[in-house]
Amino acid sequence: MKTLLMIVSLIGLAAVIGAIAVGRSAFDGTVTDKPFERGLVWDDVQKEKAASGWSVSIQGSSMRVGHNEIIISVTDREKKPLAAAGVSLTLSRPSSAFHDRTYAMPVSDDSGQSRAEVELPLYGYWDAKVLISKEGKNISFDNKIFAAQGK
Repeated sequence: MKTLLMIVSLIGLAAVIGAIAVGRSAFDGTVTDKPFERGLVWDDVQKEKAASGWSVSIQGSSMRVGHNEIIISVTDREKKPLAAAGVSLTLSRPSSAFHDRTYAMPVSDDSGQSRAEVELPLYGYWDAKVLISKEGKNISFDNKIFAAQGK
């Protein structure tokens, strides 16, 4: 009975050590440096978004792994198109910074839309950060998009 208990304990200890080793090798760095300061900045950004009244939506024809067209629509407080706004799009994976890409999009037209061809090399969720610039204001909007597999 003691031998069985020792074998089960050793297997459990080996599993814990293995999990720690895999976790350490898969982690690519600090989650958030200076979390308190970043929290204060986040609060300021939320207040600025509310004060501006701008809103952003991302449209695309069923995002898939590979090349996609993304359309970003920007509206003001009255839901009217925000024309002549500068638009920048950063796509990143939540798990790693390896596939981060930034796209400078053309200035939004009279319909408040900007279009860009983007590459989504991996299946799954992507963080989409849209930076809108107009009249000296630069406001960032965070969204998520999903890239499905296949065609």
